[in-house]
Amino acid sequence: MPTDPPQVTLCEAHGLDLNCIENMMQFYNYDLSQWYPIEFDVGGLYKIRSKAEYWANPRTLPYLIRVNDSLAGFAVVDHENVHPESAFNLGYFFVARRYRGQGIATAAFSALLPRFPGLWEVYHLGLNEAAARFWPTAFERVGVSEVAVSNEVIHNDASVLYRFTVDSETKPLIERTAAKSSAVR
Repeated sequence: MPTDPPQVTLCEAHGLDLNCIENMMQFYNYDLSQWYPIEFDVGGLYKIRSKAEYWANPRTLPYLIRVNDSLAGFAVVDHENVHPESAFNLGYFFVARRYRGQGIATAAFSALLPRFPGLWEVYHLGLNEAAARFWPTAFERVGVSEVAVSNEVIHNDASVLYRFTVDSETKPLIERTAAKSSAVR
């Protein structure tokens, strides 16, 4: 019996949602600790700098990623760009391990892009092998064909920076897939 594909949604995060994102940052740091020496604090948690000022910035736009109404991760668009001519930076992007390898992260990324047409930056830390595999494939799957890639030092860490433009005609992957399947019928 065929099952329906998972429904991926992005929900703007406010208030208590921001605490939820900060809680998930523990898992974000756990994943990064595979490649970087991120230490626990004395209470057994990863040290996370206060995000109060970051969240208070009106140009910081946090989202929860949900799959069939279950919390699956988060994305944060901000303007902490490396290049001043860029309009948007993907400050954080995290999908819980349970939801990886199923197209969930790509669907969430695809749903995010049309909300913000303009010149984008996405970067990952250079040693993060999972991100190095994910991003080039994600760009291809969401239809971003021209991506400038450079090695940069960002926040004192060797990083890989991707720059690309999203136009106002960009459609989320889910809409494009639905249009294709209805055209095939």
